[in-house]
Amino acid sequence: MSTFDHAPERTGNAFILLFSGMHPGKVLRWIAKRYRALVGRTLVMDMRDFDDAQLADIGLVRSDLNHALSAPLSADPTLHLVRSRRDPLRGLKRL
Repeated sequence: MSTFDHAPERTGNAFILLFSGMHPGKVLRWIAKRYRALVGRTLVMDMRDFDDAQLADIGLVRSDLNHALSAPLSADPTLHLVRSRRDPLRGLKRL
């Protein structure tokens, strides 16, 4: 008899198996976080169409967009853009 003969049988939807045993509120927060990340990624990708002057008007440079989009898919890239705009010393040479 092999190990596979003793393995529990998995039946049902993969989504249900993924979240089995989790509190429903935690599942909803997980889904909401992924949705916000997807929407944020879409917004940042649309901002790539802005020219450099438009980006400068909102306090960003093109490398900020590229860096934000290099984050994992589960992370909201707009949070990186907010942090990069709030850095008051960005672009200044430090001694």
